[in-house]
Amino acid sequence: MENIGVAVGIVIDDHAEKIENVLMSDDGTGGGIRIPSMLISKTDGQILLDWMNKASPSDRQQLVVMAEFVMAFEQGNKVEYDFWMTSSSNRALDFIEDFKEFQKKLGENVIFTPHYVFWECVGCDKRYIETDCYGGGKYCAVDPSNPSIQGREIVLEDLRQKCLYNSLHKKGQTNIWFDYISRIHTTCYSVVNENCSQWAHKHLNLAW
Repeated sequence: MENIGVAVGIVIDDHAEKIENVLMSDDGTGGGIRIPSMLISKTDGQILLDWMNKASPSDRQQLVVMAEFVMAFEQGNKVEYDFWMTSSSNRALDFIEDFKEFQKKLGENVIFTPHYVFWECVGCDKRYIETDCYGGGKYCAVDPSNPSIQGREIVLEDLRQKCLYNSLHKKGQTNIWFDYISRIHTTCYSVVNENCSQWAHKHLNLAW
């Protein structure tokens, strides 16, 4: 049987920290990555770099990297899945809008949880922090491909969506959250501001 090599991107953390607490994400330009990618700790990365620096060309040709992705499963009949996003991402909103009908059919057999990505930029200039951040730069949002909306509006909508999800999830009405996402995306595309959110709340008979 012929061995087929698969390209894998290995990203080495440049900080000495617990890799389990680090979320691997990008600045919004990572959509062009078409190979599996993983993040490893600075210590493990240094081992690889040291070996690469000392290895001969022949050794490097024989190098084989094996990766195992271990996931812990709890007993039960429900599938849990998480989705990382931001309210200014057309791709994320497209996916949720398209997946809405599948989610409704799956019903109580799955547990869906949305998560929202923020950036920290404490050392950024004052003007950037005032338009795109909260908490003095601790919570920022920016979308270079979406100049029609400021980062602060993105952060606020992300918070609205998360609060709405938490409220509806407790009532067993997660499907309404999908209706909300579909409504704002159809109406406002990826420029979801307070007025758009208020209109969607009113349309779905949700308390503002």
